[in-house]
Amino acid sequence: MMVQGMTAAKSTQTETKVDILIVDDDATKRFALKAILAPLGQNLVEAASGTDALRQLLKQDFAVILLDVRMPGMDGFETAQLIRQRPRSELTPIIFVTALASAETDMGRGYDLGAVDFVFAPVVPTIMRAKVTVFVELYRAQQELRRYRTQLERLVQDRTTALTAINRELEAFSYSVSHDLRAPLLAFDGLNRSLLDDYGEKLDPRAKDYLQRMRRASERMTSVFDGLQTLFRLTSGEIHREPCDISAMASEIVEEIRAADPERNVQVGIAEALTVSADPRLARILLTNLISNAWKFTAKEAAARVEVGAEVVDGDTRLFVRDNGVGFDMIYAHKLFGAFQRLHSQSEFPGVGIGLATVRRIVNRHGGRAWAEGAVGEGATFYFVF
Repeated sequence: MMVQGMTAAKSTQTETKVDILIVDDDATKRFALKAILAPLGQNLVEAASGTDALRQLLKQDFAVILLDVRMPGMDGFETAQLIRQRPRSELTPIIFVTALASAETDMGRGYDLGAVDFVFAPVVPTIMRAKVTVFVELYRAQQELRRYRTQLERLVQDRTTALTAINRELEAFSYSVSHDLRAPLLAFDGLNRSLLDDYGEKLDPRAKDYLQRMRRASERMTSVFDGLQTLFRLTSGEIHREPCDISAMASEIVEEIRAADPERNVQVGIAEALTVSADPRLARILLTNLISNAWKFTAKEAAARVEVGAEVVDGDTRLFVRDNGVGFDMIYAHKLFGAFQRLHSQSEFPGVGIGLATVRRIVNRHGGRAWAEGAVGEGATFYFVF
């Protein structure tokens, strides 16, 4: 018990003292109020008039002001009115202290001027201390919030500066990929193509196979570079949100995919009236990746199905693209949205593994989330929320 008491006392001592302003033209009353409030251990500042009080407010801020109603020259109400006109003190709590009876005091006027309370003589010390303590703690809490806000603003500024630097590095890397690395790769691919066209018939089957492998490898690398550039472009630029008709957008994408792959017979169901607030360009890229993904991974299904719809779970509307394709093991679900992560071999399902990473990047830029559910041989469902 003794250790606990010492700890509490030490904590009280380390707290920053706040300032309390006592305004009264009677020195005896000021002395009495100081004696009553002394146990609180705060800084007690005296003012002998309304003018003196205003002068003190120019020097510092106060947690609470105890203001006598009746004072010569400028009374308490007039002083309160001037206090409220000053921006820094317009919200400072004012407790009017008066020897008049409540019936004789214009309390309505006091409250109109921002008074938080009235205390009538004779003053009860415990009640006065309790009232003042409330505003002392409130002031401390406000100061703490200001301190946290300042720290948060500084942190946001630091993070913004760091993010700007990272984006500049990404832009530089993107430029390097598109010019310094991609250009030699295209030249290499062109040379391979020329060799095959000009000397393909003269080469033995083994040499021809090597050249064809190199061509396929360079094509995959070019696709990787294209994917990287797509990701980089998605990290820059502003988001321009507007209502997007997801149903109409999905129908257009499906027609485009059907035209590019007319031999496939895929049953597609698109729910009506699916709308979101999103950047139309990014929303279309997201849908194209998800529907193309579903189209690809149902290639081995005799009766392939793709569905675009929405569900409401606990008041949260989530859109989805569902298929009955090869699915995946949920143990590896965390790898799905990573760049260049693949759960199936290149020979089975061609691709560079950038589509779902693009989906995740678009959703993140909209402040939303994306996830997937599935099972091996039972298809997959990709959910997203903007």
